[in-house]
Formats: sequence, C-alpha cells, structure tokens
Amino acid sequence: MRDDGTPTAYEQGAGTRFLLVVAAYFLLHVVLRVSSPAMLDLDEAESVLSYQELQLGYGTQPPLYSWLQWLLFSLFGVNLLALSVQKNLLLFGTYLAMFCAARPLVGRYGAIMAAASLVLLPQIGWESQRDLTHSVLATCVAALTLWCYVGLLRQRSALRYALLGLLLGLGLQSKYNFAVYALGLVASSLLVPEHRRAVWDRKAWIALAALLLSLVPHGLWLFEHLDLATRATGAKMHGGAAGYGGNVARGFAGMVGAGFLFLTPLWIVYGWIWWRQREQARASFELPQARYFLWYHLAVSACVAALVLGGGLGSVKERWLQPILFLSPLAFLAIFPMLAQRAACRGVLWTAGIFAILILAGLSARAYLGKNTRAPFAELSAQLMRRFPQARILVASELTAAGNLYLHNPAWTVMLLPEVLRRRPALGGEVLLIDSGQRTGGTSGWPEPFLRAYPGGVLREHGRLAVGTPRDRHGAMAVDYALVSVKEK
Repeated sequence: MRDDGTPTAYEQGAGTRFLLVVAAYFLLHVVLRVSSPAMLDLDEAESVLSYQELQLGYGTQPPLYSWLQWLLFSLFGVNLLALSVQKNLLLFGTYLAMFCAARPLVGRYGAIMAAASLVLLPQIGWESQRDLTHSVLATCVAALTLWCYVGLLRQRSALRYALLGLLLGLGLQSKYNFAVYALGLVASSLLVPEHRRAVWDRKAWIALAALLLSLVPHGLWLFEHLDLATRATGAKMHGGAAGYGGNVARGFAGMVGAGFLFLTPLWIVYGWIWWRQREQARASFELPQARYFLWYHLAVSACVAALVLGGGLGSVKERWLQPILFLSPLAFLAIFPMLAQRAACRGVLWTAGIFAILILAGLSARAYLGKNTRAPFAELSAQLMRRFPQARILVASELTAAGNLYLHNPAWTVMLLPEVLRRRPALGGEVLLIDSGQRTGGTSGWPEPFLRAYPGGVLREHGRLAVGTPRDRHGAMAVDYALVSVKEK
C-alpha cells in the first residue's frame, strides 16, 4: 500500500468506482458509434469483410481479431453494434488488466493512476476508437499477460503457467509485433533475480507447451503462406530504397520520434507531477518491480534497434509501439513509488477526465462534420440492390467501399478488385464492379483489367451513380459501376 494512514471504507472502494466509471465511458462510446453517421475506416472495413469466410490466416494480419469479430457478427449480425462492442470490450479489458496488474506493485492509488493514464496515450485514447483493430487486441492481450505474470510472482500454479503460455500465444496471433513485447517480458524477468527465482522453475514448461499448442493452427497456415503474410508488412517497415545506411538512420530517427509521440502528452503530465514532488520523488531501483520495468524498456528498445540495424525496419509508426509501451505509466510509478499518492492520483484523474471528454467530443465532431468520414453507403447499397437485383457478387476497387457496402448488405459476396486480379477466383453470373473514385488513372476503361482477367465476361452496363447531398446527415458520394456477365467455369 502506498497510502498514508489506515484507508477508510470510501477509499477502499475507490478502485471499484473507478472501474465502473471506465465501463460507463466505454458504454458511451458504443452508443456514440452505433448512432454515428461516420462510415467504416480501413481497419474496421477489413474486419467486416473477413466475416465472409472463417480462415486460419488473413493476409498480412494475424487472425485472432477476425475470429473474435466473426463470433460477435454471428451472434449479433453484421452491424456497427457488434463492431463497437468488441473494440470497447477489449479497451475496457486493457484498463481493467492494467489496474489489476498495477495494484500489487504500486498500491490502490497507483493502480488507478496507471489505468487512467492510458487515455493520455493518443494511440489508445483516440486512434483505437477512430479505427485501430489488431493493435487494440494486441494491447489488451499484453495487459492481460502482464496481469497474469504479476500473479505468478505471488502464486505459482500449473493453471497460471498454462494461462501465461496461452496469452502469449494469443498475443502473437493478435499482431506480430507482440513478439517484441513477449521478448521484453521474458528477458526482463530473467534479468531480475527476484523474478527469475519466483517464476522460472520446472512448471515453466507448462507455459511453453501452452504457447506452442495455441500457435499450431495459425502457425501451419503461416508456414505455407509466409510470403503473403510478410510481403506488404515488410514493404511498410523497410521505409524506402535509400540503401542500408539511409534505412538505418531513418529507422533510428523513426524509433525515437515514434516513441516520443506515443508518450506525449503522458510524459508532460507525469513530468509535472514529478517536478512538484521532486524532493521526495526519488527513483527506487532497489525494488524488484522498478528494475523489472527498467530492464523491460531496455530489452524492447534493444529488440527494435536490432531490427533497425538489420536493415529491415526503416520506418516506425506509433501504432506499432502500442502493445509494447502501453505499460509506461506503470513503469514510471514503479520506479518512483512515492508519487503513487492520493493527491497525485486526483490530479491524474482530473486530467484523464478532461481528455476523455475531449475524445468523445472530437469523435462526435469528426463523425458529423468531417467531409471524409461520412458517406451514404446505406443509400448507395439500397439503390444498387434495386437496380441490379440479379447481382450476387460485388467487386469493389478499394477497401473502405467494399467493407461499407458489405456492412449494409451482407447478402452480397464482396471482393476487392486487386485481390480478384491477383488470385483469379472462379466467378459466375452477374458481377457488379464498383469504383469509388480512388484510381490513379482516368475514368475511362477502368473495368478493362477485370475483363482481361475473365475473357469470357461481357460488359452489360456501366455508368455513374450519385447519392446523397452534402447537407445530408451522411453526406454525398458518387461511384462508377459496371455490370459484367461472367460465364461459370
């Protein structure tokens, strides 16, 4: 406990009240999202499309988020409610796990501070609500893994070891950069003698067995589709063709810049708290949890630096750091335990509350006022169904159009044109092509690549369809369409 004196009953219930407020906050996000006119962005559109077929792998991203979303879509239907419920349950799980992991280490007030501070991280507070999916899941699993690890420090049981291994396996199937978090957790645990003696005994093999068993289904798919799973991600990470020296320099600059942006404004808030109490806020590295988090940050930094020096990481994005640096508030409080006091907790809660209100207001403004976040896909879908009732296959030129159209009509089989051209799946009957105006070329001849891919196809009709007006709640949009008859093979 980091509290002064004997806590009152009111103070003892502070954690419960805090978690209830957090739950209400995410419930409000669900209500806002379901009633919002905003269309699906890239990541959400991708998760909607993945419902069409349950697979062991989905291209460049691990499958766990899609599996969970498939389950919720099966229960509630393909709609915004199922999308929002999954994301906000995962975010609430992250806050809950952070609170529960932090409480044995930094006390009641420190746990509230660590959990509340997550909203001060823009990638978690804002971007996770705006569009992120796989990073949200990976962060939740990372927080649950930390909670399980802290529990192992107090009680070593076969069940806890199995759960730790399972969570590590699920994390690797949430987002591949979870491997950096896992390496940091294991390395720092081995480097702190108190943790090494407490955790790493013969029962650790149970965790390894659970980890390997949980990875088998997707691991087999990944082994067979390694090029598909790594091609696009590798291109994003490489950062260009500037040569080894240029990529390394860009990689280290991106590493520092992304870390700085990820932790802003958190470091400003905690820096102010430390400055006000600097005379008594001294680092306590004699505590094993302080040394653990110090080694953790050094270990994950070394992992990222190794990737940069290997020439394969020339670009670092803040979202890639989300499952790695989310525990920074807890690390700060573990190193400066005297800051985990009621007065500091009150200040963090006020700041977090202001940020939460600003996030809700910002998302509402973005949904109703943003020109690029509203589009009348419901009206477009209805008109396309009325005009082309015989079409059961829809091929869209880009991801957001594909996902949004499928959301409003799950009876269609919706595909992406680039994927169709690459895989050449067997198609038959009336196929409706939709181009939402994001081509690099001109407007004429855009269906030609599809017709070349399917030589027996006959272009029946093509034109342009406009729906909505700029003053409407859902805005306005226009698409080019083409109806093609494809002979079944």
